[in-house]
Amino acid sequence: MKKEEIFHVIDSHEKWLKDMPGGQRANLSGCDMSGLDFSKRVLKSVKLSGSNLSLANFSRSDLSFADLFCTNMDQTDFSNANLVRANMRGAQIRNANFLGANLQDADMRSGSIIMYGQNNKEPATVKRTNLSGSDLQNAQMQNVNMSGADLSHSNMKNANLQGASLSGANLAAVNLENANLTNADLVGANLRDVKIFGAIFSGANLTGAIYNQEFLTSANLAGAIIEAETTALIHKIRLEAGEGNEAASIQEILQQHYLWVQTTGQKGERAQLQGRDISMADLSSADISGANLSKCNLTGTKFLQSQLIMADMSGANLSNADLRMAALDGVNFSHANLSRAKLSNASLGMVNLKNAEGIPTGKLWPANLESANLTMADLSGADLRGANLSGADLTGANLSHANLMGANITGAKLQDIRSDGAIMPSGAA
Repeated sequence: MKKEEIFHVIDSHEKWLKDMPGGQRANLSGCDMSGLDFSKRVLKSVKLSGSNLSLANFSRSDLSFADLFCTNMDQTDFSNANLVRANMRGAQIRNANFLGANLQDADMRSGSIIMYGQNNKEPATVKRTNLSGSDLQNAQMQNVNMSGADLSHSNMKNANLQGASLSGANLAAVNLENANLTNADLVGANLRDVKIFGAIFSGANLTGAIYNQEFLTSANLAGAIIEAETTALIHKIRLEAGEGNEAASIQEILQQHYLWVQTTGQKGERAQLQGRDISMADLSSADISGANLSKCNLTGTKFLQSQLIMADMSGANLSNADLRMAALDGVNFSHANLSRAKLSNASLGMVNLKNAEGIPTGKLWPANLESANLTMADLSGADLRGANLSGADLTGANLSHANLMGANITGAKLQDIRSDGAIMPSGAA
């Protein structure tokens, strides 16, 4: 089909969408549309199965509900396009641009199409959706189905993949920085060499997934579904503080504590690590809630996005520790050294106490930072509602956009703090 004929069909399709005279749904299946410009065109529900769309421009076009089954989309521009519920099964999409595209509920599973030559022999069969090397930055991909797809070496930075189906997908060397994979299905997926700083895997199913050690030590796997032996491995390889028997002892204590938390005290044992040296360890995304870490040396220790609810860290040395986005509700930091600690977007709020039957008692247990050293600490965006900061030294601390509503700051040192956008307690200067 010639270029002019293709655009005539597209014009007729847009009329069909508007119920105008002369309108007809476009069926361009098997056509060569490579290199053509369809930017900003309304192509909702168009039929393009088996077509060659390589190098074409669909920027800002509407391809929602389109039939793109087994198409060739190599180096195609879909930036800011609407591909909601599009059928992209079996498509070849290497090095394509999906920057800012909306792929919500799109179907990108493997598929097959059989096209015979003139002699009706040797059918060419395309099976696996190939998105390798594509740019999917900032793409909206909630509930997209990419089971079995090849996404290797693609860029999915800041992509929204909530509820996405990626079982069996090849994600090797993919950039997933700051991507949201909440409740995603990653069963059996290949996650080797992925970049995952800031990525969220809460509720994601990683059963049978393939990954290397760096993934386990760097990923935020809080709430993720992983095998029990993998959970044990995470705790084993993340704890690198100390040598010999000391390190092994701490490792065993934390493993037993994790079991204690997971079984609500039915198995395992609460961690009693008071006074231990656990400096410079990486305990990111670990659940150490309720542990006794009082007077520990935690200098430079990494607790990024960890769970430390109602942990006792009184008198501990946490200078330069990384507690960003950590859950610290009800924690005891009294007399602790948190100078230059990173606590941005951490939660240091109150815990609603429950009785033995799990019923809330109505009593609130605030985070305790009484007389803590928080000089030059970064508390930007932190939740400090109701926290006890009496006598704390916050000289030079960053409290921008923090919430201190109801906090007790009696006798606290607040010289040279940064408080732009912060919610300060009533009566604060």
